[in-house]
Amino acid sequence: MNYLLVLACIFIFVFQTISFKEFNRSHMKNIASYFLFNFIYFCMVVFIVLILGGFKELKPYTLWLGMSFGALFVGTILCYMKAMETGPLSYSALFFSFGLVIPILYGLFFWNETISTLQLVGLLLLLITFYIGNESTGGDGEKKWGGKWLAFCILSFLGNGALMVISKGHQIIMQGQGLIEFLIISFGTAAFISLLLFLWNYLRHKQEVKHFKSWSLAWVIIVAGVSTAIGNWLALILTTRIPSVVQYPSINGGTVFLSTIASSVIFKEKLSKKAAIGLAVGLIALILLSL
Repeated sequence: MNYLLVLACIFIFVFQTISFKEFNRSHMKNIASYFLFNFIYFCMVVFIVLILGGFKELKPYTLWLGMSFGALFVGTILCYMKAMETGPLSYSALFFSFGLVIPILYGLFFWNETISTLQLVGLLLLLITFYIGNESTGGDGEKKWGGKWLAFCILSFLGNGALMVISKGHQIIMQGQGLIEFLIISFGTAAFISLLLFLWNYLRHKQEVKHFKSWSLAWVIIVAGVSTAIGNWLALILTTRIPSVVQYPSINGGTVFLSTIASSVIFKEKLSKKAAIGLAVGLIALILLSL
């Protein structure tokens, strides 16, 4: 049952990834449009989660950890964007992906989780897969490394890992309770901060968002909202059922694997030899992680 939920998460997050990719390709005209997109689909996430479970009793841990998650989520994405602006895109994505190592290490030291030899090999292969995949998308025209870029990369790496620790930590502390309330507070906080950032860029920098009236963008927002809500709901259910070394690498790696294939079909992106090798190594890694 748990592995079926992992598969469901992977397929749902593929839809999320495709919707984000379509927004970036066709609708992201400026930074104001990015934060407006975030605000709208975050609000949709809150609405869908309310339908899934309703808002019940709010515990102090849920309130503070949820607000922390929402604020850190926006901050992490900002650092990730700045890393891509100031340095090589491929290695910025690589640093961000490696954040999954943090909840695994945290689980070993603080949650009494274990890791088998095969799972360790699978994790190392998955990290190699991320490296190969990001190398295959990098070009000669990428920006060079610098101190500012490295700082943003480290912050996005730490932030991504901390988000996973906070979400899983909340479920462990609350013994699987307060899941719906945590998601509502988290994405409600992220929506509020995104609205402020949108207004700042829209009013102060006069960035236009007239293109947000299109029906094609509406479908992108709907897919992003639905997939984010259901995907995170299922992922949080899994946090108390399977160890971090299985959950995070499997979901992240599986999403990257299927999203790469889906992108080659939907967006007609050609798979390089490096990307194909990366997919093969990634598949082996996922098999080892499930053992």
